[in-house]
Amino acid sequence: MATNIGMMDSAYFVGRLEILSWINSTLQLNLSKVEEACSGAVQCQLMDVVHPGIVPMHKVNFDAKNEYEMIQNYKVLQDIFNKLKITKHIEVNKLVKGRPLDNLEFMQWMKWYFDSVNGGVLQKYVSNPVYSSINSAP
Repeated sequence: MATNIGMMDSAYFVGRLEILSWINSTLQLNLSKVEEACSGAVQCQLMDVVHPGIVPMHKVNFDAKNEYEMIQNYKVLQDIFNKLKITKHIEVNKLVKGRPLDNLEFMQWMKWYFDSVNGGVLQKYVSNPVYSSINSAP
């Protein structure tokens, strides 16, 4: 499966609110801004939904606040991409800065990948109670 798509692909025309709704309903979170996913933990959880058991969730820092902590989460994500032979380049230095556009574009790609693997079927994420969630919905 091709894992790189061009910037003019329809995947990049999915709006911020639709992305947030998708993240929140899939992972049972309550994010209000796309950049709240800049730590990489959300992306690891989404990959765990698509490929259950492949993500070493014990290595994901859900409370990452500093760039060096976030970078560790992206290393976990990159390892997953490598295992799955996903060739998508992760621009870690941009994502950890928390800029809305950079994070939106990456989450648009994540949604495209999720839909291409799942056929657009939404699955609820049942997290392991050992791990905290990011901004969990009540």
